[in-house]
Order: sequence, then structure tokens, then C-alpha cells
Amino acid sequence: MGISRATLYASFGDKENLFRKVMDLYEREKTAYMLEALDQPDAHGVAEHLLHGTIALQTGTADPKGSMGIVHSLSHAPGDESIREFVTERGRYWRDRLIARIEQAARDGDFPPSYEPRSLALTLKAATDGLLVAAGSGASESELRAIAETFLDMWPGRRA
Repeated sequence: MGISRATLYASFGDKENLFRKVMDLYEREKTAYMLEALDQPDAHGVAEHLLHGTIALQTGTADPKGSMGIVHSLSHAPGDESIREFVTERGRYWRDRLIARIEQAARDGDFPPSYEPRSLALTLKAATDGLLVAAGSGASESELRAIAETFLDMWPGRRA
């Protein structure tokens, strides 16, 4: 960027504050599809929107591929525990919203009662996280789409 570290920190504060601002921008620009998914009419629509949105994010022109949240929740420099906790809290917020949406879908009768909604939501989250990791490690768009379609074929319950 052609600016010194001192100028950068004078503009944004310390490294942690700068990271928080970057994460806010990342979420506003890159993860809006996740909130849109929660507004889908049924659980299958939620799953489909999340999986396809994840693929679109990973196959667009932006680099690097993968997930800022996943990378920073799994690895961090010594002394950066507050950043890791910040990212973990953001992840918990999203996870809790997804669980609440799938629990609502269960009350709406979107899938048989033999499926535990929390576990189903966490399985969906694991699938989207897996797509992010796969994309970050070089999976092709066709491979990502095949993974998503297989997951959706296994998703229980009705489709709108």
C-alpha cells in the first residue's frame, strides 16, 4: 500500500483493532449470502442457499480462497488470543443463528422429527466449512458443486 506501519496504526489503531475492522468489512462484503439464507422459506432452501453462496464466494474473482474466520479460529500467533476469541465469538453468533433457524424449520415440519435440529444445523455448518477448506486447498468449482449437490440430495425433508 506504500504506507508505513506507523501510518497504518495511526489511522486504525493497534493490530487488533485493524483486524477487527478488516473482519467487519469482510463480513459485510463476503458473507451477506449467509443472512439471506436464513430468510429462505424452508430448511432445504436454507441449506441450498448456504452451499451455493459458499461456492459462489469461493469461485469468484476474489483471492485468497478459503475463509478468514476459519483460518483465524484455527491458527493464530502467540499473544493473539484476543483475536482468536473475537473470531470464535463471531463464529458462535453465526452458528447460533443457524441453529435457531433450523429449530424453527423443525417446528414448521420441514423434516421428520427423527432428525435433531441442532445436529442437523451443525452438520450443515460443517458442510459449508468443508467447502471453504476444500476451495482453499484447490478443489475445482465442479468438485465443489458436486459436493453441494450430494449434500442436498441427502438433506432430509421437504423442498418448497
